[in-house]
Amino acid sequence: MVHKLSFDVRDVPACARYGMSARKMWIFLKAMLFAWASWIVFVYLGYLAAGESLAARWSSGRLVPLPAGIFWESWPSVVLLVLGLVLAVVAILFAQLKTCKVTFEQIRGDDFFSGKDASRFCRAHHKPVIATPLILLVGLALAFGGALVFGLVVSIPAVGPIVGGLAVVFAWGKSLLIVLGGVAFVLSFLMVPAIVATTKGDTFESLFELFSTVTSQSWRLFVYYLVAFVCRTLGLIVFAVFSVAALAFLFGSVSLVAGNAYGASVSAGLQTLAPEAVGAFSSLVYPVGPGAYGEPWGGVAGALCALSAAAILLVLLSYWLSSACSGSTLIYLALRYKKDGEDLLQRADDEEYREFEEQYGVGEERKEETGEPAQRRPEIDEDDETEEDEED
Repeated sequence: MVHKLSFDVRDVPACARYGMSARKMWIFLKAMLFAWASWIVFVYLGYLAAGESLAARWSSGRLVPLPAGIFWESWPSVVLLVLGLVLAVVAILFAQLKTCKVTFEQIRGDDFFSGKDASRFCRAHHKPVIATPLILLVGLALAFGGALVFGLVVSIPAVGPIVGGLAVVFAWGKSLLIVLGGVAFVLSFLMVPAIVATTKGDTFESLFELFSTVTSQSWRLFVYYLVAFVCRTLGLIVFAVFSVAALAFLFGSVSLVAGNAYGASVSAGLQTLAPEAVGAFSSLVYPVGPGAYGEPWGGVAGALCALSAAAILLVLLSYWLSSACSGSTLIYLALRYKKDGEDLLQRADDEEYREFEEQYGVGEERKEETGEPAQRRPEIDEDDETEEDEED
């Protein structure tokens, strides 16, 4: 079913509903698992490069190790950490592109656009999602380097202060552009996946649309994202309340027969997986920790309960990210209509129709009669026509 849009702020609250999709949440769940695995592997490789004992780090970090101490003293460790972070960010960006595309097709009425279809689209149009933030980052780095050079010039005795005084207005204007670039860089992680998913644009078009939207629709952009944040937060709170109530019901029912060890094992899951990162405040349900309610299981059973607790939290986080991409898609559709008067939903329909015409042709008789394009009938073999005549 095609979803009717108003192309204004009234469309934005629907992001909370669009985010509650198992298909989109599964896309983000896989991406977060990949990002988590990248963090674990490259942080522990960094500790190995720094000469740290993995046994000691495992006892405190386990599945969420934190770089500390000797880690930051070794440049190979820092390089490995950056590489792991880059892989994690790329995985999340690809998941954003897939989710935005699924949302766009859902709004168009295609509820059967699958994750595999989104993956094929991502493989064909993933370059702008990576290149656009990278170009902005390089530009900001060059601008920062220029500011350092300007600082060196100002520090020249006698002449430097005079040059600095003359160039204040110019430097101020340049700094305004740098601030605008910084805002565009932050928003690129939210908007570029939505831009590519709705327009199939390349890197240049993504950059142009990003800056034109930020500069010409800045007030609407701020208000729309604020409304989306409030609605997504309310949706996440409702989802979390229902999740906690479900866990409380589960633990309470099991405790009547098997005691509190089951609930305590799940509630202590994050503390088991990440004692260094989480500390004592790792309970999913109990605010004071599981110790007062029972002794958690150990061994394989405790590990499975801990992983299950982490999976529940990742599902909640996947809803938050899914609703964010849904919101960005709705926001860009509305802002593009406000900015250019262009309905991207109708544009996508027209493009598909043109592709259909190119593939199957247009009926000449239909064109002569009505002046409108029509589908050409597929060719039928003469043998098939003979058989049909004999049957008649």
